[in-house]
Amino acid sequence: MNCLSATFKYLLYLLNVVFVAGGILLIVVGSIMLSSMGTFGSFSDSISTQTIPICIIVLGCVIFIVSFFGCCGTIRENSCCTTIYAVCMFILFVLQLTLSIWIFVQNDKFVSKMGELVDTAWTQNDATNGYPMDVLQLSFQCCGKTGYQDYVTVPASCCGYSDRTKACDVSIYSHRPPCRQEFTDFWRSNTRIISWSSLVIALFELGIFIISCCLASAMRKR
Repeated sequence: MNCLSATFKYLLYLLNVVFVAGGILLIVVGSIMLSSMGTFGSFSDSISTQTIPICIIVLGCVIFIVSFFGCCGTIRENSCCTTIYAVCMFILFVLQLTLSIWIFVQNDKFVSKMGELVDTAWTQNDATNGYPMDVLQLSFQCCGKTGYQDYVTVPASCCGYSDRTKACDVSIYSHRPPCRQEFTDFWRSNTRIISWSSLVIALFELGIFIISCCLASAMRKR
């Protein structure tokens, strides 16, 4: 293997190590987002709040696995494995670029849907539906749809209590932000981070795809 091919080999190996760490980071970020929402699920005519965090975790796992095997394939200098790895990286590049563009284009609409989800939770906030606002208020430390004034009797969840029989002190719930605003702000900030991160990672994946193709070609010629 000539000097240029050797350079490509070790550069690709180094980039794969970075992507293994990136995959782990995506898994951690997705898990944090998922745990932040507690068990707040989806309601009728609303999209699931858990879709994006789960997609991030799955994407992180795929990146981790592909990059890990990419490291092994690169060191072993197998042209077939390197070609398959390059194809996998190109697929990941397309998926992440699509995700990034979709979030950029649909961000306002998506955040609006998240607001509608809180509206639905508010209208279904009864014992039959398991008091969905309680889960939201406990997860995001908020109170009411537009504020604590929405309630005639402020529930214990506005004070962070999961036991509904407990009394909620005014000194606590009066300082809690409205849940609709808190929930939409959470998604607005996180989708912005996700979209830019996905775009940067996609560009790196494109670079890895090009380097992998060059390296596989050099291996075949050798």
